[in-house]
Amino acid sequence: MKISRFMLLTVAAFCFGLQGLGHAQATTSCPAGTYDMLDWMTLDNNLRPGLHMAGNANPLYTEMMSGKFYWTKGGKGYPWDIQLVDKNFIYLWITEYAWNSPNTYKKFTYNTNMPFAPRCAKVGSPGSTIKIPDTTYDLYTDCKHFTRHTLKKAINEVWGPYQVSLGGMLPNNLQTLVVSYRYNCDSTYQNCSDKEDFWVAKQYGLVQWIHYSLKNGAYKFQQKTVYNTLKSGGTTPYFQCF
Repeated sequence: MKISRFMLLTVAAFCFGLQGLGHAQATTSCPAGTYDMLDWMTLDNNLRPGLHMAGNANPLYTEMMSGKFYWTKGGKGYPWDIQLVDKNFIYLWITEYAWNSPNTYKKFTYNTNMPFAPRCAKVGSPGSTIKIPDTTYDLYTDCKHFTRHTLKKAINEVWGPYQVSLGGMLPNNLQTLVVSYRYNCDSTYQNCSDKEDFWVAKQYGLVQWIHYSLKNGAYKFQQKTVYNTLKSGGTTPYFQCF
């Protein structure tokens, strides 16, 4: 891919911590003391057309569409996480099932039954908290055939802001928010078998993801992906089922 002079200057600016070329842009007007989570979860619109985030695992491309956005995890346009967006919430909606098969996926059954974070979230320790009683989702083995499942109860929280240094091209002491997604919880929302932490930052979107499992009353680390580098190249999401 031919890289434009603008792209090269933009990458260089991020390398040296000069953030003037890629300001995050507000996408809605949030009340004082709250954060527009769409602005924190997505790569800045100055950068999306020709750049993406990369790190220690798969790449991450951001694509905004009406009422939703994609985190695409491969240059072929899949796999992906697809989130729905309205004025009230950002919702987890669709994720891949088989990594290399774009016509298999998991979708929350009622589309908006998994609110991930308020659109305008309060932060703190934690700030905004959402309890989800119905986590029903459908697992599609092709575009038409599915089985129905559940993640029991779930609870999503927004924590922060925190300052972290993730290396790569990211500035040190980067201000981040953490959306904590706990699922497979009991009826009291106290004991949740799984926890995923999504670390998000203005301009960059998702910069770190960590999965933990509950064992003997404590969360044990399972997997981590860091997105700390801007690279050239874009992709178009490929989702053929609908």
